[in-house]
Amino acid sequence: MQKFKFKLDGLLKVREFKEKKIKIELGEILREITAVEDKIADANKAISETYDAQENFMKDPSSGQMLQFFPLFIQGKKEDIKNKENLLWSLRKKYDKKIAELALARGEVKVMENFKEKKHGEWTKEKNKKEQEAIEEILMMRSNGAKDLT
Repeated sequence: MQKFKFKLDGLLKVREFKEKKIKIELGEILREITAVEDKIADANKAISETYDAQENFMKDPSSGQMLQFFPLFIQGKKEDIKNKENLLWSLRKKYDKKIAELALARGEVKVMENFKEKKHGEWTKEKNKKEQEAIEEILMMRSNGAKDLT
């Protein structure tokens, strides 16, 4: 008897590929989220360092033009943080959508795998049945051959 062949194997492979692709995209999104969070942390660190530098700078006599730099720098960093937080929010929304896609893709793959297992089980039963019939036929031929000799 020929070996088991699942007719929908191509479709199963396509669905598995889609699941892997979504996992890769999910990893990219997570990498982007981490990068944005790191940039936000760096900006917050830069703001606190700027406050420290401003306090140190004010201890010595200095011109007013130099002191104008600090608030403008801090304002720019705060706007940058706000932009990064908006980007982070959109990345998290994108992440949530990909998680839903991944759940759907996993479900589709699982359905196909279960169907394949079911068909393999049916094929195995049929194969065992045919083998048993062949064995019984051989035994019947032997017993009929033994009767003919006597």
